[in-house]
Amino acid sequence: MSKLTEAEAEAAFAKIDADGSGEIRLRELRDYDDTDGVLDGVKLADFVRAADTDGDRRITLAEFKSFFA
Repeated sequence: MSKLTEAEAEAAFAKIDADGSGEIRLRELRDYDDTDGVLDGVKLADFVRAADTDGDRRITLAEFKSFFA
């Protein structure tokens, strides 16, 4: 996993958040076509467990940026 700039993290989050809800759900992660390699080498279940700091099974932009940036 590589670190991203804040702008890169925001852009990646926007791409993954397909429904524009402001939160990423596991379904969106599974459906995301990671052609730019943001999630290379990251196991999705491990990512959700580590990034979801409030335990609601959704990743907010703040949680995403904390994990990647």
